[in-house]
Amino acid sequence: MLCYEELREAVDNGYIIGDTLNVVRKNGKVFDYALPGEPVRPWEIVTVESLIDIMTELSNYQ
Repeated sequence: MLCYEELREAVDNGYIIGDTLNVVRKNGKVFDYALPGEPVRPWEIVTVESLIDIMTELSNYQ
């Protein structure tokens, strides 16, 4: 499962730019993110969501 600190580090290091993020969810919770062009497993469902919304959601998990 993805945590706030891991996502914040990816943003700070420039891996994630822009206002949106490709999000992989598992059981309704943020499980991972996928960078543009990064392959995902066939059973993973990826949605494009607001980076701010995801960071807020992850900060509420803790």
